[in-house]
Amino acid sequence: MRFRRPKLRRLAGPAGRASWGLADQALSSLSNLAVGVVVARSSTVADFGVYALAFGGYTIALNVSRAVATEPLAVRHSGDRTPDWERAVRASTATALLAGFLGMLVGLGIAAFPGVPSKGVLIAFAVTMPGLLLQDAWRWAFFVVGEGQKALVNDLIWLLAMLVIFGGLYLTDTASASTLTFAWGLGAVIAAVAGRFQAGISPRRQLIREWVRRNWDLTPKYMGEMLAVSGTIQVYMLGITAAAGLAATAGIRGAQVLLGPVNVINQGIRMISVPEAARALRHSYRRLWLVGLAISLGVGAGALAWGAVFLLLPATVGRELLGPGVWTQAHAVLIPVILLQALGASNAGAFAILRALAAATRGLRVRLMSSVILITFGVGGAVLAGSKGAAWGLASASFCTLLLWWNEAHRAIAAHRRAVSAP
Repeated sequence: MRFRRPKLRRLAGPAGRASWGLADQALSSLSNLAVGVVVARSSTVADFGVYALAFGGYTIALNVSRAVATEPLAVRHSGDRTPDWERAVRASTATALLAGFLGMLVGLGIAAFPGVPSKGVLIAFAVTMPGLLLQDAWRWAFFVVGEGQKALVNDLIWLLAMLVIFGGLYLTDTASASTLTFAWGLGAVIAAVAGRFQAGISPRRQLIREWVRRNWDLTPKYMGEMLAVSGTIQVYMLGITAAAGLAATAGIRGAQVLLGPVNVINQGIRMISVPEAARALRHSYRRLWLVGLAISLGVGAGALAWGAVFLLLPATVGRELLGPGVWTQAHAVLIPVILLQALGASNAGAFAILRALAAATRGLRVRLMSSVILITFGVGGAVLAGSKGAAWGLASASFCTLLLWWNEAHRAIAAHRRAVSAP
């Protein structure tokens, strides 16, 4: 027992932080699942296709914010609460808020173009963008110092506020795709305000320039990487729409909504994986590799397990959640979308390894290569075989990109070891 207790204590910290990460992301993904379900039930198939594209735009803004504001915070300030952490959080949250305002201007500009369909949905995303990005920044700030319980409370505030507003919309018979989307975003705004009081510090815009300058060796590469991720999704969604119609886009997005718990596992682990990988690197390369493998195996297995369970549920469940029109399209591509999500989630461990090693160039390279593969396979599949071809093409591409991620992680560890041991 004398030898086991230290080992148990070493495991208790990461396990506890991981459990907070999963619980927190469960609430965050529940919010996204809820708005996806209610919008699907309140929309036509074509309208939901537009919502899917608008949600992709939000994802782009979120990834840009993370690249500029929160990824450097996780890489360079994981540990304990210190004056340096407080200054970094003031700077990173202010940077995220600025990214939100810029995203709002872009969204409103797109909505102003004549002939743009479902403008209300685009405007709802745009006007709540600052709150959405600031709320996400608070969550990262809490996790890098091991305060996942505060992130959980913050997401609970978002969910409860959103549900209260949803209730008011349905009671007043004003629920629509645009008002429901706005309610979801407004819940995030309320949670972002609460995050300031939970942290006990405020964003400071005067520190934005200093933050960007200090992290400029990482930020452009992280931004290029994140833009490649979200931009790739938008490009292949638009390509699939052009090749197979809005119904195909709605089907893939509808299946992704049903697989929301996969994102719970994926994003919950990613939230804590970079700090954990950074801690593992301080111990040894072997521990770093094992942590990365454990992350990927856990996320991938969980994603496949959820997909298998959902395939066994009666079709009436899907129809009740998405409505008959969207469900018909989603059901046809459910299996390849499960594989797409599971294989994509399984690169989380390699991603964390590259982040811990600050191998930004390698991360950007593998993202760009993955983008080309995903777009080619996804759009090519849509041209050849419609929505099913697109979904199977994306699943095949996801397997190829998984191999690329782990090859790059292996090479990054070898290069870092050589650099450290060099005289």
